[in-house]
Amino acid sequence: MITVLNNGFYTLEKKYPISMSELDMNYSVKPAALLNLLQDTASRNIANTPFGNVELNNEGLGWFLVRYRLEFDKYPTGLNEIVIQTENRGTLRQTAYRDFEVFDVAGSRLLRATTSWLMVDLENKSLINIGQKFPDIKSFEKREDDLQLQKLKTLFQWDKEILFHVRYEDLDMNGHVNNTVYISWAMEALDFEFRKSHEIKTMDIYYKHEVRYGEDVISLVKFDPENNVSEHVIKNSQTGEELCLLRISFS
Repeated sequence: MITVLNNGFYTLEKKYPISMSELDMNYSVKPAALLNLLQDTASRNIANTPFGNVELNNEGLGWFLVRYRLEFDKYPTGLNEIVIQTENRGTLRQTAYRDFEVFDVAGSRLLRATTSWLMVDLENKSLINIGQKFPDIKSFEKREDDLQLQKLKTLFQWDKEILFHVRYEDLDMNGHVNNTVYISWAMEALDFEFRKSHEIKTMDIYYKHEVRYGEDVISLVKFDPENNVSEHVIKNSQTGEELCLLRISFS
């Protein structure tokens, strides 16, 4: 069921069933699966607007996710369904903002998230001024309770690294690695016993560069055991280019 909320195409609510394949050994929703559901809600929200994927693809344009901030009230565990609400918060200069809230079916909130996006010309990789291209899109207005996108730093030392090969299954419609794959690469570098006994409390992600089929990436992690915080860098193994930065705190 899809529900359009009170301010037209800027907001949407959808209930999602949780399949067994989306759960880990603790019956918690896998982080990549959760981000996939958020991405699906966003795509459905913009599908029937002037800046939807079909309309943009016809003009050779595309949306690119840049930053994520997620804060969990309670990590989704042991659930058959969740309800996701999303709101297009509008644009500020070249950046568009989108928020999410996730609830269980009883109405208890599980998490909040905020994201920033850029619109890109897919042929020459230039940024599009969204406000000029779509002047009817509302402007971003800050609210007192807004989540704050965090600045992330690179790693100069790390505890562990793992090499991954980009598969066909990792790609999205634009032929780039889907943004949810980066979180799987990052989390895989963490200790098994730690992951099994801890839940994510906050997550920050900064997507810097795309990666394509056949390339190899290195997942690096630095872990702070006193604060249960992990810092991650995903790099192109051939060029050393930083592709994604992540910071995750655990409870």
